[in-house]
Amino acid sequence: MESPADSTWQGYSLAERDRRWAAVRKNAAEAGLDGVFVPLGNGSDARYLTEQAAASVVLPTDGRAPIGVSDRGGHTPWVSDIRTANRAWAEPMAHALLDLGMERARIGVSGLKGGKVSHVRNPDGVVDYSAYAEVQRRLPNATFEDATDIVGFARYVKGEEEVACLRHAAAIGEVGIEEMAELARPGMDAAVLYARVMGRMLDIGSEYYPLAFYCAPLGEEAARNTDPPLGMRLRLGDYITNETSPVWGGQVAQEDQPILVGPIPDAFKPLIDLQREVWEAGLAMMKPGLTFGELLDFVEAFGKQHDVATSVTMHGRGIGDDNGPLITPRAAGEAIRGLRMEAGNVWIWKPSTHSPDGKLTFQWGGDVLVTDHGGERLFKRPHACISVQ
Repeated sequence: MESPADSTWQGYSLAERDRRWAAVRKNAAEAGLDGVFVPLGNGSDARYLTEQAAASVVLPTDGRAPIGVSDRGGHTPWVSDIRTANRAWAEPMAHALLDLGMERARIGVSGLKGGKVSHVRNPDGVVDYSAYAEVQRRLPNATFEDATDIVGFARYVKGEEEVACLRHAAAIGEVGIEEMAELARPGMDAAVLYARVMGRMLDIGSEYYPLAFYCAPLGEEAARNTDPPLGMRLRLGDYITNETSPVWGGQVAQEDQPILVGPIPDAFKPLIDLQREVWEAGLAMMKPGLTFGELLDFVEAFGKQHDVATSVTMHGRGIGDDNGPLITPRAAGEAIRGLRMEAGNVWIWKPSTHSPDGKLTFQWGGDVLVTDHGGERLFKRPHACISVQ
């Protein structure tokens, strides 16, 4: 990895901007929309379309240049017309729509509610209500409707520059995991361990995104920590699981690596081996056209065939942490069973195997890319539970 002096993100190209805008415009035109409006509050879609997270943007479907709004205004290499909000967003957002001739238009609003493949963690949406309601009041003859999936399905398929950023982010995550494995020993202060891992990833260029850290004796449920876990020291027999989420170019990756402080018990080894088998088999299936229902059914059948319980956790990776589809024990994936995978999809793939008594679970995974030849790892570390003593 680069030294800190060489780790500054240089931005996406105008070709990548044009690819994104064209994808959103195509989706909007097919839906009969005159434009797509990203209001205040929807930082991930704003960043996708403008490279600025604290922004609003109106993108006309007909190919005209968009108008943006930010707190300070100005212009960027991506957007030449950015109006000043100065903390009051409703008026400049409304004027942006009016200046683009949208007073009687059919306007798609992204972020009004959770979508199939974006804003999946926010079913009630992310839009700042009062500012958006005032915009609606100022354009009484326009029609506003949800367009979360219009932008979401553009984000769903990653471009080459985005995939390159996710590869780089995954590599930063592997450095963080190496740091954790190096320091995790009996008696180690868990808060110091957490801080050292975060610091290492920031040193080599990651944007800040909190590490999720779990630690408890193997077989016991661990609390989730997204801040340094104060007052905890590692003990022999502790089992560490983690969600290491580095960010490069706005793309949030995730690498998950279990670490056991001590030797791996014989009873745990079959779960590790079976998880490796189902992980690799599922990865090989990830070709364009595969439905999520087919993948879920395969994982369930695999568990029954081997007399273990299996489950799926996977969710999209990309700009922000709202990418989907989202499949977890709390969101079983029934709503997206018919959704098909496409080349250029990227997600964290981390199925689990569970012992018959439910006391032991093994989950391992990382970022994968859907290609015509099946899923491709974006990381290099071996498939294993790391044992440290």
